[in-house]
Amino acid sequence: MKRLTSLTLLVLSALAVTACGLRGNLDRPDPLWGEPQAAEDDASE
Repeated sequence: MKRLTSLTLLVLSALAVTACGLRGNLDRPDPLWGEPQAAEDDASE
């Protein structure tokens, strides 16, 4: 029984951690090499 409780706690903790993160629009970084492609979002700004 103790093993099942530990496993359940571990799985629930893993699910809680995966729910954390950035929200909203993410900015796409520039490429490491080469010229960046013109994006439609950049044209509207």
